[in-house]
Amino acid sequence: MSIKSMRLAKRQGRQMTNHAHLIGEILKAVKPRKIVTEVIIAAYAAGYEQHSDGITLMPDYALGMKHPAGVGHDWLYYQGVSNPFLPNVLNSGWQARLWADNWFRDAMIDFGHPIRARVYWLGLRMGGWYAWRKHRKAGHPFTPGKKC
Repeated sequence: MSIKSMRLAKRQGRQMTNHAHLIGEILKAVKPRKIVTEVIIAAYAAGYEQHSDGITLMPDYALGMKHPAGVGHDWLYYQGVSNPFLPNVLNSGWQARLWADNWFRDAMIDFGHPIRARVYWLGLRMGGWYAWRKHRKAGHPFTPGKKC
């Protein structure tokens, strides 16, 4: 996570997760595409790691750190059509979910998991509707001022 993002989060009163300081180093080493980096930084700046389950059936990183691609994808599902990275022409729920799932596939490829990326993408397309609908029924994202 960049120093600028961390300072911004601190000024806005958002609590940083225990692993947020490692994200910048991981992203430097992996060198993912720009949109993957931006979403992961935004998810950690929002403190979403504590709400994420990481990636199902994939071991966490050392020290119990959840995979950054999983945290980013979970945050995108939470955001729904309010996702700030979603192109303006994609404004329906199914389009936003497809964009989030495609983002996850790209992130997994960037993190060196090209086969898992495609298998997990297929799983998300078949079963991700449940988590997506759960967030929508809960009214996510919450209104500003409330914690996620």
